[in-house]
Amino acid sequence: MATVAILGGGISGLSCAYYLKTLGSSKLKYVFLLDKSPKFGGWIQTTRFPDGAVFEHGPRTLRVGTKAGYNALVLADKLALMPRILPLTKDHPTAKTNFILTQNELTPIPRGFKALFTRSPLFSEKLPIRYLFHELNCKREILEDESVYDFARRRIGDEVARKVLDPMCRGISAGDARELSIRSMFPGMYESEVKHGSVIKGSIRDGQEAISGYRDFAIVQKAQREFWRMWTLKTGLTELIDALACTVEERGVTDLIFDAKCSGLTFKDNKAMVAVDNENIQVDHIFSSIPSQELSPLVQSYPTLAEELKSIPSVDVAVVYLEYTGDVLQNNGFGFLAPSHEDSKVLGIVFDSCCFSEMNGNSKTRITCMIGGRWFKEVLGDPETVSEDAILKLAVSAAGKHLRISEQPVRHKVVLQRQCIPQYVLGHHKKLEKIDEEIKKHNLCMSLIGASYKGAGVPDCIYNAKLSVEKYLSTL
Repeated sequence: MATVAILGGGISGLSCAYYLKTLGSSKLKYVFLLDKSPKFGGWIQTTRFPDGAVFEHGPRTLRVGTKAGYNALVLADKLALMPRILPLTKDHPTAKTNFILTQNELTPIPRGFKALFTRSPLFSEKLPIRYLFHELNCKREILEDESVYDFARRRIGDEVARKVLDPMCRGISAGDARELSIRSMFPGMYESEVKHGSVIKGSIRDGQEAISGYRDFAIVQKAQREFWRMWTLKTGLTELIDALACTVEERGVTDLIFDAKCSGLTFKDNKAMVAVDNENIQVDHIFSSIPSQELSPLVQSYPTLAEELKSIPSVDVAVVYLEYTGDVLQNNGFGFLAPSHEDSKVLGIVFDSCCFSEMNGNSKTRITCMIGGRWFKEVLGDPETVSEDAILKLAVSAAGKHLRISEQPVRHKVVLQRQCIPQYVLGHHKKLEKIDEEIKKHNLCMSLIGASYKGAGVPDCIYNAKLSVEKYLSTL
């Protein structure tokens, strides 16, 4: 029976521990889950104020509709979280309305059949339906990789690239669509062109295939029946973290170790030695869910591997929660994203109180501003020295400028997330191939999971942890 160590207690590490225990209990002797922080959760952290208001420091919702999305729903159900779920259905105003900042005005992204034939302020050149026809008729090009921006401009049009994909990348990864890889950021879009010659044709077929294997689960059936678009939990996503940690611990033969920073990894004779707090733990296999740049110095004995891991960049993001007593929002929706060409200091603002009023507490308006990312130093300066007051001032100013909010917030919280979102830049897939080659070349008993590699979203992290566990267990 095998002994396993998991580095990192975020959503990937905890999911890995859960799947090891539920899928491979008969093959495992012991599991160590080590995290350098005083609590688990990684980038999923929630502040719950005494009156019930909720502020998410990082991820706030999980999307439905993909294989990873359905898998996350099933996991929540198995953790007995079904009664805690707050879904957003397709008919909810916030699910139907996302805004793009256009010359300091909030312009809704066209949605629905009628919108295809209605001129939108977002697009000056043509009706939305013309962009769809252009994509359907665009010639297939099999490229090894391409930026998200160039892919969208080639297949759909320049305006869609500038006004939709550019801000979408800023919202998802706080990154620049001109630098990010379509193959790694949006593998479904890339594969759709390769396999079907069209993103639209591929998305229809992929949507049908995504639910395969999950149709028989009651929670998936409910989500399908009620047209869920996304969901969260009643007091924030740390409920998911807590449920995972409790379930893993209750199943025994697992050590959940806080404040345990790994200082080195040694591999020999199909075993691994994990150096933690002046102790050495010998295991048969390691699952590393820590960021690639944190793993890099732990494997300096393998210079090429260490260099490839270090080369995956990540960005800093300032997250600012603002709360107002009255209903000060003039628009009802999920929030807005700001394209990089707009005169805005924020990446976007989420209208939390519109999305989930159940989390409002005593105030009627809650918003979250995202600032920085790829543009952090340009907007805020050095993340090592920037003050919370400077970040707060910028967020309040942006709320006034873009949302016409003249009142001062009655409550706020500023969180600076350092190196929190990996950037899948052009050629990211080649880095992953080289990393995999090096692990195999040196026969290292190690699997890599987490946001640094194949999907930074919460459902992706959960699903990829499951796939990695299944692959490992098949070798025992």
